[in-house]
Amino acid sequence: MKGIFHKIRREHATPVEEITESYEPELTHLDSYERVKKRALVGWIASRCAAALQIAEREREALFYLAFSNESFEQLEDGVRKELLMLADSAADWIAANAVIEEEMKSVNPAHSSKIVLERVFNEIQSDVKSSEQLVDESQKTWQVYRDVIYAATQGRFLLIGKQDVAKYKSNGLLCEMDIRERQDVPKARNVAKEAFAKTGMKSSKVLSYNLIISEAVTNILKHAEHGKMLIYQNEDVFNIVIEDKGPGFPLAILPKATLMAGFSTKESLGQGFTLMMKMANQVLLETSDKGSTLILVLEAGKE
Repeated sequence: MKGIFHKIRREHATPVEEITESYEPELTHLDSYERVKKRALVGWIASRCAAALQIAEREREALFYLAFSNESFEQLEDGVRKELLMLADSAADWIAANAVIEEEMKSVNPAHSSKIVLERVFNEIQSDVKSSEQLVDESQKTWQVYRDVIYAATQGRFLLIGKQDVAKYKSNGLLCEMDIRERQDVPKARNVAKEAFAKTGMKSSKVLSYNLIISEAVTNILKHAEHGKMLIYQNEDVFNIVIEDKGPGFPLAILPKATLMAGFSTKESLGQGFTLMMKMANQVLLETSDKGSTLILVLEAGKE
C-alpha cells in the first residue's frame, strides 16, 4: 500500500456506469450475514476515505459497488481502487477488533498529510460503529478506556495489549531465552542480552541503556511473581524483549500513575520501571491478567 496516496487524486477512466454495465457480478461469496455486513463496512470505509481525499463522487460510488462485487480485491486491475479497498478491508478488521488505529496505521506508509486524514476517518468510523452496537461487557469497556487514555497520554510509548496480540511480537527471529527464578538470574539475563546485542553490532552505549531496563523488567519478575522467562527476538532492525511471568498481574487502577508518574511505587507496581523503560525503548507493551503478565520492550538496533 506504500505510495498509494501519491497517485490517488488522478482522474479515473472507468466510471461506475461502465463497471455496472460490463458484467453481472458473482455474489456467491456473500454467503452469510457476517460477510455481507463486513463488505458493507468495507465499501463505506473506502467511500469515506475517498471523500476525505476529495475523490469524485462517481469514483466513490464505484468503490462501494466493488466492495460487494469482488470476492478478492487482489484481482482488481486498477491499482488505486485495489489498494484503497484492501486498506479499507484491513481497517474493517481493526475496527472489529477495536484496535488502536494509530498503531495499525504504522504498517501503512502513505504521504504524511494523507495518513493523518485516514487515521481521522478510521477513528471516526470506529466511534460510529461503537455507538451503534450493543454495549459490550463493562470490564472490557473499562480496559479499552484505560488503554486509549494511557496510549494518548504517553504519545504512543505505552500500549496495553490483549493476550491474542502477544504472538505477533514472538513470530520469528528468536535469538535467546532463559528462565528467571532466582536473584542470580538477573545478572545472567543482562549478560545473555549483552551477548545477543553484541552479535548484531549494536552500539555499546545502547547496550548499556537497554541492559538497564531489561534488568529492571527481569527484577520485577522476582518481586511480583514466582518465576518467569526472558526471550529476545530480532525482526530486521528492531528487537522485541519479551518478559513473561506467572504473577497476579497489574490492576488497571494503578497503571495511569505507574506509567505517567516518575517514581510512583506500590506493592503491585514497577516503581519507576515503566517511566524509565519508556524513556529508553521505542515502545513498551503490556498484557496482564490474574494469570500473569507479558511485558514487551520494543528496541531499535542502533548499530555501530
